Amino acid sequence: MKTAFIILCILCLAAAIVWVLGYSFVRVLIKRQDDLRSPETGGKCSSLLAPTGEALWEHNIPYFKPFRALPFEKLEISSADGLRLRADLLRGEGDTGVTVIFCHGYKSEPAFDFAAMYDFYHALGYNLMYLHMRAHGESEGKYIGFGALDRYDVALWAEKAAELFPDASIFLQGMSMGAASILQSAELELPGNVRGIIADCGFSCVDEVFRNLVGRVYRLPATPFVNIFELINLITAGYGFRDGDSVRSMQRSKLPLLYICGDSDVYVPADMAMRIFDACAAEKELLLVPGAGHAASYMLEKEKYQNAVRGFIAKHRRDI
Repeated sequence: MKTAFIILCILCLAAAIVWVLGYSFVRVLIKRQDDLRSPETGGKCSSLLAPTGEALWEHNIPYFKPFRALPFEKLEISSADGLRLRADLLRGEGDTGVTVIFCHGYKSEPAFDFAAMYDFYHALGYNLMYLHMRAHGESEGKYIGFGALDRYDVALWAEKAAELFPDASIFLQGMSMGAASILQSAELELPGNVRGIIADCGFSCVDEVFRNLVGRVYRLPATPFVNIFELINLITAGYGFRDGDSVRSMQRSKLPLLYICGDSDVYVPADMAMRIFDACAAEKELLLVPGAGHAASYMLEKEKYQNAVRGFIAKHRRDI
């Protein structure tokens, strides 16, 4: 009897440790955080943006203030799980036959990822819709979706864009987690006027991202750590780390793809990026930028980036 009690106590202690460890992970990496300090406000640049992170922030920060001051029209929809999701819209002044939906990355905002590109897109005359991803910015949500949940939100926003601009060609553009979200939305039912995906450094699935970080970056055994994290995340945030999978979605997708990535990306290594690109069964184009870390391709190869995007949209948009 005494032995059984000791074993039970040990099992309870082990379960408590597992829960505390897993929930600490969720609290730090998955739970919404609105008070993070970025390099714009004196915070540190993430090591996952190496080797170009410091230069990227220095390049992007001057664009933030004028971008935030633009006369955005505010949009709102309800997610499938009852969250109020919001987006900022700028209607095109010229060629309004194209609408681009922008999805920002993890713990980011539209300005961080897309302000530096604004002048380029504005000059083309497109309608520009900048989403606040769930659990970010002006949108509701307690837990970050990492694409697994956001892909459904993207599909709803595409429907909203089609309602607002029924004759326009819609293109989905994302950065990092936002790119994973649009890649993974491609296997869902999207409006017929969604014409293509522009994915900048999108990852495959949460499971692979965390195994890469835990194993290759932090030198810890990915198993059992990631398995524990996933279990607690499933209980608290409601999704598993393989629920959304960009490789699987690209195998099923019929949408043209422009995939952009840097060959020095730590967060989305080149082998992961190429598996996503190779899996795409539809028309596809690749822009691989030498020396670029995570999200730095536009900064390093602006002209090539712009030419690739301009050509991709011109090729796949509806005829006017």
